[in-house]
Amino acid sequence: MCHMASRTVKIGVACPLPGERAACIEWLASAGYEPVPLTNLDTLARDMTTRPIEALIADVSLVAPADLPRLVRLLGPNRPLALVGARKDAIEDVPRDATWIDRPATRDSFLLSIGLALAEGRPARRSPRQNVAHSGTVDGVTAKIVDVSSEGVRLEIPGQSSAALPPFFILKVPAFGVAAKVKRVWVSQPGPGNLWCGGIVERHLVEKTAKMPWSTFVKAAPSYSTQAIQLVD
Repeated sequence: MCHMASRTVKIGVACPLPGERAACIEWLASAGYEPVPLTNLDTLARDMTTRPIEALIADVSLVAPADLPRLVRLLGPNRPLALVGARKDAIEDVPRDATWIDRPATRDSFLLSIGLALAEGRPARRSPRQNVAHSGTVDGVTAKIVDVSSEGVRLEIPGQSSAALPPFFILKVPAFGVAAKVKRVWVSQPGPGNLWCGGIVERHLVEKTAKMPWSTFVKAAPSYSTQAIQLVD
């Protein structure tokens, strides 16, 4: 069940299809959000000054792949981006910060996706993220660790669906002797068999194979840019 959101949470809705735009606005309003209709993205910078928004929902037809990085930079780190489109129209390189919503969407799936995106995008982080390229396991299932911070982690879990990921799970990084209990904050499934997840590290677990605290792992883990290993999407 979707919790009621504050009326102060303004969400931009950029959709050229009148019926779909009306449905999105109705769903957001019914959940307590304040939808802000946007006719296009050409004036987004000006619109964000005159009508500040905390998230953007955009039809994929309005976003050229080449313009996507600029759009993400314009929104900044704490304004989530949700792209709506048919699976056949999916952008190949969807940013890991973005949420993909398949068309046609139901009210429940739509609001769940937006709620999770806001949960990830809005909290102020106390420490910066560090891109890494390590393998780990989530409750025994192989996962790619995309980035880490003192408080959290972002994962890519191949071959899994969002329904398979529990609210809390155990993340292990055997190469560093790390084990931690993680609270799921958001999930995104941009394509079949490709699950992305962001979580908060609740606590370090003391086990025979867990010799390094999470905070030490974050400091010791080589960054993506300094590693010979490359993540394969």
